[in-house]
Amino acid sequence: MGRLDGKVALVTAAGRGHGEAVARRFAKEGASVAICDLIPVQVLEETVGRQIRADGGQVLCFQTDVAQEDPVKQMVQQTLDRFGTIDILANVVGIAGPTKDVWDMSLAEWQETLAVNLDSVFLGCKYVLPEMIRKQYGRVINFSSGTGKQPLSHRTPYAASKMAVIGFTRTLAADVGRYNITANAICPGGHEERSLELARGRAEYTGEALDEEAFRLGFRATQDNSVIAGRWCADEGFTNKAGGPEDAASIALFLASEEAGNFTGQDINSGGGVMW
Repeated sequence: MGRLDGKVALVTAAGRGHGEAVARRFAKEGASVAICDLIPVQVLEETVGRQIRADGGQVLCFQTDVAQEDPVKQMVQQTLDRFGTIDILANVVGIAGPTKDVWDMSLAEWQETLAVNLDSVFLGCKYVLPEMIRKQYGRVINFSSGTGKQPLSHRTPYAASKMAVIGFTRTLAADVGRYNITANAICPGGHEERSLELARGRAEYTGEALDEEAFRLGFRATQDNSVIAGRWCADEGFTNKAGGPEDAASIALFLASEEAGNFTGQDINSGGGVMW
């Protein structure tokens, strides 16, 4: 018996990182999953889709720009046509956006970041919630960030969008609780490719050199002095043992399960680097 047997989940940004980990965990626990990404659908089918099927799961793959209304509407309808319902919505999509100060940033860069990181959450909820309300049941899981709770230098649109996801989630929870629907946010740790993208952008903007091979090795390494919440013990020589996609997927599984039936309006850190 899986914890999500008989459930249907829609997971965005499932081609890699947190979205992939969430989709695979949901499928492993018995959910039928609809997944999407910007990569060609054939690639998604041959990677994550194939892995889910090999483990005995059911999966429906889409190439979808979730910042655009019509593609999201079509994806939701096709998921309903295939699986009959949607019980769980995991809005995982997010982009880093520009690494620049506000005065060096274009309006287009600002708007793109908010469209992908925030409009996608709105659109997913807009088109999935009517089905959840109809059946008087649902789980909405939105992905924010540790940056949703603290500043991040040179990254104003990213920080603003992730802070907004938390505000959106808390307000949504108040609106949909009467329908037996929960809404929560996860503030995850990093994953290698995304972290490298951020490091690359910062190095480019500040004019500093970046050794990408060394960065990857350091990201993968488990140092002897790495401890949980190590950033708060830096003066004692410790470094942070940060959580990654699998940690976020574990939280998502709990939020999607029956165990979290009265758990709503929360923002949960899975990265080990924020304590509020």
